[in-house]
Amino acid sequence: MSRFPVSPTSRQAIWDFVRNLRRTLGLEYEFYFNIVNFVEKVMPVMFPDFIFEVCTTEEMGNMHGETIPSEHKIRIREDVYNNACMDIGRDRLTMAHEAEHYFMHDEKSIIFPKSAGSGKIPTFCDPEWQANVFAGELLAPSYLIDGLPAYIVQKRCSVSFSCADRQLSAIESERSKQNGIVIDLDF
Repeated sequence: MSRFPVSPTSRQAIWDFVRNLRRTLGLEYEFYFNIVNFVEKVMPVMFPDFIFEVCTTEEMGNMHGETIPSEHKIRIREDVYNNACMDIGRDRLTMAHEAEHYFMHDEKSIIFPKSAGSGKIPTFCDPEWQANVFAGELLAPSYLIDGLPAYIVQKRCSVSFSCADRQLSAIESERSKQNGIVIDLDF
């Protein structure tokens, strides 16, 4: 995805979107989310023009995945896809990350800055931050994992330990904001 800013979206708004999506799919209270099945079988029903491709390492190079909104396409590198099929958390997260780009980022959502400024994209306008928040919430929903230890989240949700830990930290950050304490987690 481009490093242009996109329309601002808060973590809570992304979490609400994901919960609504899971509710619509009848998966609101399921710890495990089958991201491979979702991308391969559900997204084509939701979006009739959607194309999913598994590409070789030669085709993708260092990119693990990419979303091309103008072509209605998500491409995932073959080794990443195979690992996601084997429930490797990092690669499942990559597929969920690309799904967010497809859902929420298109040519219309990109904001072209008026001036170059500092070149740093504000967190809530960063498409990569938004995709990471979506992916973490889709695979390890905050409302289900709140209060659990990271190793239990890792096991129940089939995510990496670092993803589980980041989700739990984000829950604490959101809780602090609600209590008037601001903690900025820039990931």
